[in-house]
Amino acid sequence: MFSQFGPSTWIALLLGSLLAIAGFVPFAVLRYRKAGRLRFVDVVTLLAVAVYGVALWTYTLVPLPESDDFGCAGTNLRPFAFVHDILAAGRNFWRSLPAFQALFNVVLFIPLGYFVRTLLRRGVVVAGFIGFAISLAIELTQRTGIWGYFPCAYRVFDVDDLILNTSGAVIGSVLTIPIVRLLGPARPLTAVTEVTLGRRLIGMLTDAALATVVGGGLTVGWRAVALYVLGIPFAELPLIVETLLATVPALALESWWVMRRGRTFGEAAVQLEPVPTHDRVVWARAVKLTSGIGGYIVLSGVESLGRAVAPFVLLTLVAAWRSRHHRGLSHALAGMDLRVEQAPGSPRAPVAP
Repeated sequence: MFSQFGPSTWIALLLGSLLAIAGFVPFAVLRYRKAGRLRFVDVVTLLAVAVYGVALWTYTLVPLPESDDFGCAGTNLRPFAFVHDILAAGRNFWRSLPAFQALFNVVLFIPLGYFVRTLLRRGVVVAGFIGFAISLAIELTQRTGIWGYFPCAYRVFDVDDLILNTSGAVIGSVLTIPIVRLLGPARPLTAVTEVTLGRRLIGMLTDAALATVVGGGLTVGWRAVALYVLGIPFAELPLIVETLLATVPALALESWWVMRRGRTFGEAAVQLEPVPTHDRVVWARAVKLTSGIGGYIVLSGVESLGRAVAPFVLLTLVAAWRSRHHRGLSHALAGMDLRVEQAPGSPRAPVAP
């Protein structure tokens, strides 16, 4: 009975983990901007939500038919038909397939009620509404054969699933009430005034991700145009074009941020503020750019310099770990310190000389 859910479980774990990894950087940035810190429980919550979101898809829509040669599923519009199916199984009704399916439909949506109450800070009514909306979207997707991808429905549109799924979301919300009361009201987090290594690394990771997305996206776009529009074979693509696309736009973007605003895009995202310790501001920003994200973009984008990327990244990480205020290699060379950006009107944290 449980073996049919094995593939769906593994798919949910794998794709959910990949989804959490893909969303880690923006999620971490939001946490640092909102709370000034990223806790282990935040990372676990991100993974749990991602895996659960994928599980709703895999358990209800997977496996897909391998071909169009399958029997079209019917429709059940009679509420509580599952009760008759369970009772028809006789004295051992609790071990029957209808009982298992009904229980599974309830249990599947219990975590949704938990997430609605703990993350969205909403109660039973909102949990029930969201549960019903998600369940309806799933049932309509099944009923339409994934919105026309298949010629007809390959799974039953069942009004009982709407009832059971919504009930599961409501039950999950109710069961979470004692947990929320036990933990007590959320206390406001104390303001973070010191630059932490985690915040510094997330800022650096944001810059690296930006360079990868911009440079990689333009490169892939150019290859698609060259291959499918211009008809240029892949082996004949000019390397100089890809090198320029991989470096120049991202470098120009980061150069504008550093030379105009004094910090990288990633530092601005996590609210880190570089502070020059001397009067040569333009020189300091140029050194910061060259020995930091600018150097990384050039080394990673130019094929002949690729071997220097790993040593450069390793040195940068070690310097960020061991240096004062985690300012890292680029700020040390530029004669700059780091501090957390404060809200307007609030006293600034002092910077050590």
